[in-house]
Amino acid sequence: MIKWFKRHSLLLKDAFFSTIFCLILTFILAGIVVNLSFLNPFKEAFKDFSFTDIYYSEKIQETTLPKDIILINIEDRNRFELGLLLESVLAENPKVIGLDAIFRNPKDSIGDAYLSAQLQNPKVVSALNIERNEIIRTHSSLKPANENFINISFDLKSKVVRTFESFHKSDSGIDTSFTVQIASKFGAELPMKKLNQSQFIKYSGKYTSFIHFGFDEFMLMQDKQLIKDKIILLGYLGVPLGDSFDVEDKFFTPLNEKTSGKSLPDMFGVVIHANILKMLIENDYLSKTPTFIALMIDFLSVFLFMIFSLKLEKRGEIYNRTFKWFVLFTYTAFLLYLHLLFYSKDIYINVFNIIALTGISANMFIFYVHLLKFIKSKITWKSYLD
Repeated sequence: MIKWFKRHSLLLKDAFFSTIFCLILTFILAGIVVNLSFLNPFKEAFKDFSFTDIYYSEKIQETTLPKDIILINIEDRNRFELGLLLESVLAENPKVIGLDAIFRNPKDSIGDAYLSAQLQNPKVVSALNIERNEIIRTHSSLKPANENFINISFDLKSKVVRTFESFHKSDSGIDTSFTVQIASKFGAELPMKKLNQSQFIKYSGKYTSFIHFGFDEFMLMQDKQLIKDKIILLGYLGVPLGDSFDVEDKFFTPLNEKTSGKSLPDMFGVVIHANILKMLIENDYLSKTPTFIALMIDFLSVFLFMIFSLKLEKRGEIYNRTFKWFVLFTYTAFLLYLHLLFYSKDIYINVFNIIALTGISANMFIFYVHLLKFIKSKITWKSYLD
């Protein structure tokens, strides 16, 4: 092994310096692109794109309906009707109820009083929304027993909901998310250390992947025993139920049929909460590659491609450059396959960084060759390309 390193010392030295040089140029180029306003359309197109979206759009995981989570559409019902719904659900003794709705102002006194009586039940988890400068919550006159934030993620850079946050630090302390509070009341064993960090959402499907009911459908049911000891999520699911053109309380997710370009939001907020809850109660998380290891993989990928580029440059034949791009294309395809394979096994590796850094650095390699020529014209410098 030592002999091999000695024999290839110049190659490894050039590969190391070319990697550093090309990465520096790549980051300078990235900084320029970020600050050029006329490139905004391209930046916006790529900002909300992830290779995982291809996985979800092409192959939604075939899973059986989770029996512990049931969705009920609250539609545009008034507060008295919602009080009736809550009373009807509570009468069947569910484990916990999550109400994904906020009642900001007092309205009809009779309806408010009736709804308030149900919201004070300790089984009911109500919602609040944390915005930059204020907390939007149900009016104090309705006296909800439990309020937790329904913000899925506080990442304002991406329009596509891929991650969720379980806790949020504020001036008053640490707030708990709507889904974590519901999972806790359900009795799920939660890995709090893991949940202190932002987690990827492992999507199981749209509202049709869960047991669901319309408002009237549920209220007119003769036998409601199926909701006993279950998690009941009350939220807006469109009018009519599941209407794809109804965008109220709807978000972009990786399940969107269009992985890029203009499209309508594809998932109601309460359904995203249902997907997160399924993860929490089944202890089924995606594993993310640690940052340090990811950076090492990025560097190693560029380093190995620099070795390959140096060997081709040493030969000098013009067709070798065409061969280099063929290898780069094949390498990219292999990484994409590897990424989707690992993702199907619940392991997330950000191959976009690997592909981008390796591809751009490959373009920058010619500048390293010119730099070597300049250095050798000034000083004595041993290089693999001599």
